[in-house]
Amino acid sequence: MRIALLGYGTVGTAFHRLVNEKKNLLKEKYGIVPQLVAICDRSGCMVNEEGISYETAYKAKTESGRVCSEGSVMRPMDVIRGLSLDLMVETTTANFKTGEPSLSHIFESMKRGIHVITTNKAPLALHMPALLEEASLNGVEFLYSGTVGGGTPFISFGDKVLRGNSLKGIKGILNGTTNYMLSRVIDSGLQMSEALSEAQRLGIAEADPTLDLNGFDSAAKLVILMNHLLNKRVTISDIKISGIKEDLPKYAGDQTVKLIASSFPEPKVSMEVVKRGSPMDVGGTYNVLEFSVEELDKIYVTGRGAGGQETAASIIRDIVELKEKLMQKSYQI
Repeated sequence: MRIALLGYGTVGTAFHRLVNEKKNLLKEKYGIVPQLVAICDRSGCMVNEEGISYETAYKAKTESGRVCSEGSVMRPMDVIRGLSLDLMVETTTANFKTGEPSLSHIFESMKRGIHVITTNKAPLALHMPALLEEASLNGVEFLYSGTVGGGTPFISFGDKVLRGNSLKGIKGILNGTTNYMLSRVIDSGLQMSEALSEAQRLGIAEADPTLDLNGFDSAAKLVILMNHLLNKRVTISDIKISGIKEDLPKYAGDQTVKLIASSFPEPKVSMEVVKRGSPMDVGGTYNVLEFSVEELDKIYVTGRGAGGQETAASIIRDIVELKEKLMQKSYQI
């Protein structure tokens, strides 16, 4: 499987390391021989038709801050258009204003018959219906389980475990940063600014946490889940968004407050009062998703929020899923 990896930051390097560690397992158990023939970051691209070792790419990145040699003129679009690829893995930085450059990387790959795995929420939040249509038109697979929950398989659970059942709606805590902050404010009496400083010091919050605090990150994940699990063709503009605020909703001792993303009765993200000890009362950076199922009532899936290792693991999971989908298509043909 010839792969181009676009983005070589925390997630990209963790993915490359995991591929290197799991290459024997992937080959023996799933018949997958992943070969990274191109790796790109902001500086340019490293290309080797025989495959790029993790040691080579990581050494270049740590020593010079770039994967390619200085003066390299090759860019991601050159790789997509010029190399023979089976899969493009997109892990570049999210741009919620335009979705670029990830959006163009994905569209161009699909047009050229290249399967796509992405961990970038931005293009999906802005243009997911169009991306799904483009994948279908070009007969390629488009996988993105790492965009929601990181290593916690919300999407896979809905796909596999609930197969044959009727999913009516979803709601949950989809952002670990705000969940951690609200827990610290309510349980330990910190001010919101103190909780944010602590989260940043621990690496839980970004230097610029705006997308987490204003609810935009949760809304982007809700868009992805609604499109995939509920077949609702929505974008971020269809979500009513309200982030966390200093003035928390009124609650009693047996209650707490969480930032909840919900598909019903209208798609929204807002702070809500939650009963202590209920399935939605998860602490720290944990996420939880409630599946409202017609035949089974409510089912909950809980796990850690996204991190580099967790998100990289989701890419491996998607590669295995891709192989299974291609095998199924081949069998049908």
